[in-house]
Amino acid sequence: MTAPEEGQQALTRFRNTQDLADPFALRLTLSLLHLNILPSRQLSMAKIHREGVTLLSGSDGGNEDRRDLNVIFIHGLRGHPRKTWSHIRSTSTAGRIKDTDTGTDKHKSIKALFGLKKSKKETDDKVQTSTPSLSDIFWPEEYLATDLPQARIWTYGYNADVIGGLFQANNKNSVSQHGRDLAVRLERDIDNEACEATLSHSLGGIITKDALHKSEAICKRTKLIVFLGTPHRGSSYAGWGEIASNLATLALQDTNKRLVQTLEVNGEVLDNIHEEFKSILSGGAIKVHSFQEAKGISGMKGLDNKVVDNFSSKLDLSREQETVETIDANHMEMARCNSRDDASYRQIYGVLKQFIRARLSSRETNTADNKDRSSLAKLFTPPFSRDENFIGREDTLGQLELGGEQEPSKRHRRHALVGLGGVGKSQIAIEHAYRAQKHGSQIPVFWIHAGTKPRFEQAYQEIAEKLELPGRDDQKTNILRLVYNWLSDEANGRWHMILDNVDDGSVFFGSNDVTSSHNQTAESQPPLETFVPQSQNGSILITSRNSTAASNLVDTFGKLIPVEPMKEQDSVELLKTKIPIDKYSEGDLNELAQVLEGIPLAITQAAAYIRSRPRVTVSKYLNLLQESETNQATLLDNNETKDLRRDHSIRHAVISTWQISFNQIKLTWPEAADLLALMSMFDRQSIPERLLHDNTDQLLFEDSIAPLLNFSLVREQSEGGAFEMHRLVQLSTRKWVELNGQLEKWRSEAIKVIERLFPSGNYGTWPDCQTLLPHVGAIMPSKAINQQDLLGIAAINTRLGWYYVQKGEYIQAESSLQEAIVLSERDLGANHPDTLPSVSNLASLLQRQGRYQEAELLNRRALEGYERELGVDHLDTLTSVDNLALLLQSQGRYQEAELMNRRALEGRERELGVDHPDTLTSVSNLALLLQSQGRYQEAELMNRRALEGRERELGVDHPDTLTSVGNLALLLQRQGRYQEAELMNRRALEGSERELGIDHPDTLTSVSNLALLLQRQGRYQEAELMNRRALEGSERELGVDHPDTLTSVYCLASLLDSQQRYEPAAELYQRACKGFEMALGRDHPYTVACRTDYSRFLEKRSGSQGV
Repeated sequence: MTAPEEGQQALTRFRNTQDLADPFALRLTLSLLHLNILPSRQLSMAKIHREGVTLLSGSDGGNEDRRDLNVIFIHGLRGHPRKTWSHIRSTSTAGRIKDTDTGTDKHKSIKALFGLKKSKKETDDKVQTSTPSLSDIFWPEEYLATDLPQARIWTYGYNADVIGGLFQANNKNSVSQHGRDLAVRLERDIDNEACEATLSHSLGGIITKDALHKSEAICKRTKLIVFLGTPHRGSSYAGWGEIASNLATLALQDTNKRLVQTLEVNGEVLDNIHEEFKSILSGGAIKVHSFQEAKGISGMKGLDNKVVDNFSSKLDLSREQETVETIDANHMEMARCNSRDDASYRQIYGVLKQFIRARLSSRETNTADNKDRSSLAKLFTPPFSRDENFIGREDTLGQLELGGEQEPSKRHRRHALVGLGGVGKSQIAIEHAYRAQKHGSQIPVFWIHAGTKPRFEQAYQEIAEKLELPGRDDQKTNILRLVYNWLSDEANGRWHMILDNVDDGSVFFGSNDVTSSHNQTAESQPPLETFVPQSQNGSILITSRNSTAASNLVDTFGKLIPVEPMKEQDSVELLKTKIPIDKYSEGDLNELAQVLEGIPLAITQAAAYIRSRPRVTVSKYLNLLQESETNQATLLDNNETKDLRRDHSIRHAVISTWQISFNQIKLTWPEAADLLALMSMFDRQSIPERLLHDNTDQLLFEDSIAPLLNFSLVREQSEGGAFEMHRLVQLSTRKWVELNGQLEKWRSEAIKVIERLFPSGNYGTWPDCQTLLPHVGAIMPSKAINQQDLLGIAAINTRLGWYYVQKGEYIQAESSLQEAIVLSERDLGANHPDTLPSVSNLASLLQRQGRYQEAELLNRRALEGYERELGVDHLDTLTSVDNLALLLQSQGRYQEAELMNRRALEGRERELGVDHPDTLTSVSNLALLLQSQGRYQEAELMNRRALEGRERELGVDHPDTLTSVGNLALLLQRQGRYQEAELMNRRALEGSERELGIDHPDTLTSVSNLALLLQRQGRYQEAELMNRRALEGSERELGVDHPDTLTSVYCLASLLDSQQRYEPAAELYQRACKGFEMALGRDHPYTVACRTDYSRFLEKRSGSQGV
């Protein structure tokens, strides 16, 4: 058979067995990749491997050494390594060849999509290689291989026939799996070191992007990527689901929505591939050219618009890194070229030709300027080698692309890393310098320690030496001006400068008088800032503890980048690089990382100490650290071990490092230093602004807090109005204050501030009390020695104790009030007016705890003291009278109680008025007493007066108002007015739950009262639920022997009795009777009532058993 006959036969065979895929749907990244390969000689008609790479152009003798570029074509979904890139012609009946589009048999496509069994003919036609038809134009081989003799041309194929699963996360046919396969094939089969360019169509671009992410070797060799209609991202116009639907419809040549809608699209996976690729591009080593389709697909319903819209088909990079261009074709035709004159071919060929020309030009320039470039490459002056154990900080480093692709190149740039001393700014700058060198090895990097003027001037002198600048040895030469002029000359090329430790703004902006070496006379020259170039060919990175100094230098040329402490996991990883493995457990490292709060300097110092002590493990170091504040200061201020990766002038322990900042602040802003000292006495978190100044001079406060914020020693919380500081900074500040002999001074000042601001503890002040509680806790352990401080602590404890009483937190309340009494009695005397409030408050607490005998002793002591010191009608005296009345009532001593109650009420009406809240408290207490005596009509009048007055004066949700609501509900219940009672009871309960919490003693009282009411109505199931809730809550909050707990026991016994559940009822009656007798005495009304009911119960039970 002759060659033409063979070709004709092949053409006929192709027409009868069209490939199942639409070669133009979902074309993945057409990528141009440089690889060092020694390919076989190019065949005129190469057999194309259906899967894997096929070399289309290769060795041709003398030209082989010129082929230092690999251009790799990658097709898309249901595409083919040849047919995707072929313009196919058909022969007419007259024997002429006509141009035609490839078609896809609809029925075969649907079978492939759903994995249906194929016919024998279909199976036979799917072979591992493809023999070309003489009538198609496979332009990568026919045109490009000839037109680009410098390149090897490859085509890559893979099984992309099955659409289902392609857009999922875990599937053997997924994009990620295809990306992995592509990376493996390129590494294995194209094994040279030449650079690569990929040319990818449609979804082929996504596979290429994923392959670069999965292979560092391929990523390094890739220099150019050409995308043809690749969907990089979803948009508001078309999300990933819509894009996938378009591409699947095109692949199937069908608009069957039922089929297309079966696709599962994991947009998160596709978005992740896109973000990872953008991260790769941030290195600046890869150029991107994105071609967009100009037309929709005519004749296909649903695809009249573009398959991939303009937003999705570009990366939106800067013009330096991505060129976006339109091809006047639809999504299918943009990859087909029918001749060298075809507009699409000219555009694609032009991109490749321009890329090769730029490489040749760069190579010639490099050769011509080899000597100059070699010398410039030596101008890399970071003071330390690269840290092989550098951990994390990628978010920060990602913002340091000075002169990178996100901004125009012709612009001077400055950024500043700002943060706390020891937080790792310089180490980040060092890592950035080495990364910059890697991506631009010909760009000089000048490192300047800018902590002082002499160090800055010394660095410029060294730069002049390295640059061999003429005149540098002349003593009359101004070296600063000489170096500045060289850096400002754009003819000298790009450069990068790092100004490290710009902490003192006066170094750059203060006076810059110098002394002449010849005549020792002072000469004035501009500030150092004027010798820091602003030329377009340079970029500067600044590190500083002082954000003001950094901001002044950065100006509008860039931004300040805050450097925060390391993330906990990164801290753990850093510790692992510095501590022998036999000295730690994972749990210990996590705990140490938390204690050191992510401060790299503290981590490095702790690790060095552990390494240097044979007996010290991480666990032992933690124990030592947590034993005392003194230990913490000693360990964190240990200067035995040295960090060789820090400049010799600042090679201090972490505490000393921060104290340098403190001293600088004290020298420049003494008020700020005082403010820092005061703040260190409080809890380190949520320090309210009102603790720091008394609103007398807001401007002074703003001027004082600013340096502390600028040096990152404190920071304002996001919601504003409060500040916080790192725990280690607080420790360091306290030790600094102690070194300056001012610890007692600032402790006293903090106590005065808290004494002045801590409120009474009454209901309306609870939010303020809660805010100040941590700061009260911070000053209480202080070893106060002077009388004024001790009295201040006593006053704070008195109010704090009452706050705890009101909140129902009785254990904390007793501790605070006992301490207040001890301190006051020691310095003021037992009957001093400032001692008696603590006594009175403790009496109220003991009463609430059911400790009536102790409470009465203290109550009478307080009353007698007030009467003697303040008089019988003083308001504090009347409060004691009312408290004693309430105590007597609780003991069932109603006659004594009523006398005291009426005295308190009359005195308060006279001194305060009838509607004062304290007067209404007396009214409410009297109402409760009358109710206890069965004087319901009088009680109701007083109750309603108290309730109405409190609603008007305090509000409907105030706890005192809710107490009146509950008391009235109990009164109505006793009168048998159950419907009214239940309404009031539920109002009291819901309000108490909302205002006080579900476990507050007053809330539990409301629960118990409601249970009793439900029982009276015969609603036993509801009543039991409430009763058990009240009992369990009282046992937990008040204790098993508290009178309120025993009341709940008594009520539950009565309820079970009503239900004839005799056994559990008997046990509860016995417990209640014994408890009341011990807590209240045999003659208390509660004890008598319980004993009576129990006797009646026993009689009833006995009679029942007799029957």
